Amino acid sequence: MRPIDAAIVETLQRSGPCRLDDVVRSLSIFSWGELFDSVDRLSRDGRVLLSQLGHSSYQLSLIPQSHSSSRSILMGETPANLAKPQASS
Repeated sequence: MRPIDAAIVETLQRSGPCRLDDVVRSLSIFSWGELFDSVDRLSRDGRVLLSQLGHSSYQLSLIPQSHSSSRSILMGETPANLAKPQASS
């Protein structure tokens, strides 16, 4: 996990769900762009959930790992250790 990803996850573990603006302020050592890229990556990986609260207000929360794994399997993404063996020719 990248240092910025770990910092976001640690912040959410410590504070629980919070506004994206609060995460940006609490992790001011990173630029807004770096944080945005990391949140996008974490969201696509199923580790965080970004929810719109209002017109320009967003909440960021952790997704429990058991949910993200189930979600990936339901979406047809198979973890590497569960992948079916390739048929031999």
